[in-house]
Amino acid sequence: MTKCNVNSCPCPKTKCERHGKCCECIKHHRDIKTLVYCMRQIANSKKP
Repeated sequence: MTKCNVNSCPCPKTKCERHGKCCECIKHHRDIKTLVYCMRQIANSKKP
């Protein structure tokens, strides 16, 4: 799969094999039950 979003990927882990590959990144994080970096700020802002 190509890096479809490398120019706007906010993740600081630029050495990651999934950097800029949103679908792969989201799948990986779903598999390990963690939140993708680009959604963490949104999730934290919605906490009570």
